[in-house]
Amino acid sequence: MISIGHFSLVTACMISIYGVISGIAGARKQNPSLTISAKNSVLLMGALSTLSLISLGYSFLTHDYRNLYVWQHSSNEMHPAYLIGAIWGGMDGSMLLWAVIMALFSSLVAIKRESVPDRLFAWVLPILSGTTSFFLMVVTFLTNPFRLIPEGINHLNGNGLNPLLQNPSMMIHPPMLYLGFTGFVVPFAFCLAALASGNLNSIWIRLTRRWTLVAWTFLTAGIILGGNWAYIELGWGGFWAWDPVENASFMPWLTGTAFLHSVMVQEHRGMLKVWNIALSVSTYLLTVFGTFLTRSGVVQSVHAFAETDVGWVFLAYMFLMLIFATVLTIYRWKQLAPENVIQSYISRESAFLFNNLALLGILIATFWGTMLPVITEYMTGEKSVVGPPFFNKVTSPLFIFLLFLMAVGPLIAWRRNSLKQIKKVFLVPFVISTLLFILCLWIDSSNPLTALTFAICALVIITIFSDFHRVARNRAELRSSSRISEVGNLFIKRPRKYGAHLVHFGVACAAISITAATTYKIERDITLKRGNPEEVGSYSLTLIGISEATGFGYQAIRTEIEVRDKKTDTLLTRLMPEKRVYAKSSEVTTEVDIRSTIKEDLYIALAGLERPEGSSAKGYEDSSAVLKVFINPLQVWLWVSSVVILFGSMILICEKLLIYGFVSEKSLIETKSDASEGALI
Repeated sequence: MISIGHFSLVTACMISIYGVISGIAGARKQNPSLTISAKNSVLLMGALSTLSLISLGYSFLTHDYRNLYVWQHSSNEMHPAYLIGAIWGGMDGSMLLWAVIMALFSSLVAIKRESVPDRLFAWVLPILSGTTSFFLMVVTFLTNPFRLIPEGINHLNGNGLNPLLQNPSMMIHPPMLYLGFTGFVVPFAFCLAALASGNLNSIWIRLTRRWTLVAWTFLTAGIILGGNWAYIELGWGGFWAWDPVENASFMPWLTGTAFLHSVMVQEHRGMLKVWNIALSVSTYLLTVFGTFLTRSGVVQSVHAFAETDVGWVFLAYMFLMLIFATVLTIYRWKQLAPENVIQSYISRESAFLFNNLALLGILIATFWGTMLPVITEYMTGEKSVVGPPFFNKVTSPLFIFLLFLMAVGPLIAWRRNSLKQIKKVFLVPFVISTLLFILCLWIDSSNPLTALTFAICALVIITIFSDFHRVARNRAELRSSSRISEVGNLFIKRPRKYGAHLVHFGVACAAISITAATTYKIERDITLKRGNPEEVGSYSLTLIGISEATGFGYQAIRTEIEVRDKKTDTLLTRLMPEKRVYAKSSEVTTEVDIRSTIKEDLYIALAGLERPEGSSAKGYEDSSAVLKVFINPLQVWLWVSSVVILFGSMILICEKLLIYGFVSEKSLIETKSDASEGALI
């Protein structure tokens, strides 16, 4: 299978180059035969690259240690499930997965061209082939996962996978991120194709809307799973540390979110055309920048791969793509003139513009904080590092402003709004959220920003529910039906607007959870001795015992902690955090244990053991457990909110299926007119 995998990879690379040449020739000469040939090369490129990934997976499952990459990242002692995750557990396999997913996205575009104009489609194909050929060449010549193991190395067993990656979340997290990263190549390709062909109306925006939503949803899921992995695997009690690699996935998410909103202004008002081109290009280039960060060694992160010499390749590619996009934009500048102007700052197009500016501000702050150590080391020879306090202080006001726009933007009209309309929609929600802000300040006057966040989140939630209630009530009165059934019908008949409402509702709930978990977190380092309980928050913790355990390739020291309610002495649960030592790598990992409730998480990590000097006791009879204990308020609601966000995204993606699959022909005209009014996300 090594030979098959290598041959299919090289052939896919060669065919992708042919696809670029034939595609450009077909587009320039408007030759349908060459365009069809380019399309077929994209399909063959996707099939062959997929075969190479399957071959690598087969090598892992069969423990073929003749393959150097398999030998480096798997072993006989590993749990069989993690052999699949090992495919993308290192640099070479992750780059192959990236190239394969991009090739598959390109193939899907070639198959599902729908109503793409011929001239536009002819340019999309070579651009997709070109972007994919770059990654295939990187894999083929720089990070080939089909290299043979050098002679003299024992290939009866491998080194094993990094223990931190042997976690269920890591089975899904990297593929989700890569699906999100590579998915943004589709709007990027359509954007450049529109510039190259001169077809600069809103057709490329409409054609890529669902592709963008799919990429955004996968990237969102990948970021959430990464946060969950950090929360349960790293033992520091948090889910987001503004780590450079975390930021590398967050930055394209910011521009992708801005793009999803901004395109609606172009669809409805013929404005922000240059904004949309810049956002589409920057989103794709930031995904490549994230690849550069994780694979160049310029930043230090638990998420990053080891330092390699491939970083310059990604920088050169980004530079060339940026020049190409900039030249095309300048060439078509006159055709990108806005068709209308903003008539009022209290309008939906203004809200989307402010949304873009706020997201851009967060992006600049994140980029600066991420790259500051690199810049200062280059200029002064010493690294200046900024931590979470910097990011939180700079971005928090912008996030609060975004939440405010989330409350008002989707419910105000295009062009301009009357004072009467604004009062009708927002008076009651504003009064309630203001009273909540005063109440939060009265309870805790030391955190005004937290109180403001809770109040703005309440404003988002109230405006969403009031809109559901108002529209469902009106429809129920017209149709003599129940309001509850009409709420369900709203997702079917107007999925764009109410799917977006669901996403916004999830974001507001997530913001409440994140604010509570960071502001009111309790953190304690304690040493537990047998029979001597310690109180943390509302809990009483008692050490019951310390034991040893074994698993797939590791030995563990496990503690058993009895958790009781401090006031009532009621037994709540028993938690068993542990330390693991993996035999192959001698690496030590922390396995936390968590008690989750709707109110808070009790999070316990074993930091180590203490034993009295001169002790002659056998085993761990007189040992004490050194624990890190965290109480994270409302933590579980972050994960629940994430599911709501993803569910709302799926409604947006399946808009056509919902409308045409469930709406009667009689209601179709009404549904289409309704759908044009809703916010995109």
